[in-house]
Amino acid sequence: MHDWLDDLDFDGMEQAVAQSIKYYKKLPANKTFNYGELKYTPQEMASSLGLFIATLRDYQGKDRVQQLRSKFHFFESRNSEGEAFFTGYYEPLLDGSPVPSEEFPAPLYQRPDDLIEVNLGQFSERWKNEQIVGRVKGKRLVPYDTRDEIVNENSLRERAKPIVYVKGIELFFLQIQGSGLIKLPGGEVMRVNYAGSNGHPYRAIGAVLKDKIPQDRMSLQAIKEYLYAHPDEVKNILSYNQSYTFFRETGEGPLGNIEVPLTPDRSIAMDRKVVPGGGLAYIETELPVFDNGKLSGWKPARRFVLVQDTGGAIREHGRVDVFFGAGEKAELTAGHLKQKGRVFIIVARKEFL
Repeated sequence: MHDWLDDLDFDGMEQAVAQSIKYYKKLPANKTFNYGELKYTPQEMASSLGLFIATLRDYQGKDRVQQLRSKFHFFESRNSEGEAFFTGYYEPLLDGSPVPSEEFPAPLYQRPDDLIEVNLGQFSERWKNEQIVGRVKGKRLVPYDTRDEIVNENSLRERAKPIVYVKGIELFFLQIQGSGLIKLPGGEVMRVNYAGSNGHPYRAIGAVLKDKIPQDRMSLQAIKEYLYAHPDEVKNILSYNQSYTFFRETGEGPLGNIEVPLTPDRSIAMDRKVVPGGGLAYIETELPVFDNGKLSGWKPARRFVLVQDTGGAIREHGRVDVFFGAGEKAELTAGHLKQKGRVFIIVARKEFL
């Protein structure tokens, strides 16, 4: 039986819950969230989170566990292996420039005006939840430009507006994280957030480097080091991932796909097609421990979290991406996390709402 302990002692939980409630309050009353056969309105989702916070405040120890078990449904989200797989992401800080230069040649593009997203479910029930991205060419809808066309052929030069210019390798990793901070020469810091993608499937470049970087050393940091050490291979390696992300400038953030600021260690990304956005979850996995920036071991992590984001590589049940915030520790943790574990999706029983 689970004891539903929280290794962070519920720190940051109320703040994260408040963001999800803010999201539910903006939604039309007739929207529904599905947990198997059960359907919940935005109002019920917000009440479920309110009940959870009240239970944390009013009960301790075994009483709290008893209350959680009796008032909430716990559904395990499992992948095809019957478990969950965890990775991490963070908010990077990059140097950049308002104008292109030798040091900062890569444009960080706004979402182009000619990019069209098509919800195929509107055309037929059998394509429910399927979406494609393209642009109109003549009288036909064609796939949107690939990473190769955008980066190596400069195909968006006349069609998209750069927000800022950065280093090419750094832009690639920013696109994987989905949001970040960019420091300009005068010291001003701007925040950019995901605004859409070219619709081509995401492919992790680690697959191309598995003969160059040993499996036990594979991490975001190791991949980045390899790219900087082998500039002549960068073009080929990055082209393995034809997915390309567009950005917008935001005031607060980073924002998840439900448009609320993410809370470090409490916000997670899961597949929005199978897991209700904004909802409560519980994760069990291991997190890396570092000594002077080097991986020294692993420690168990068991905590309540909120599903406040989604991602191109985050597909199907049992796939979790944990948001760790900004800074060096967040980058190290996110860059090394590739662990198995378990994840439970949680919602209040109707009779307690």
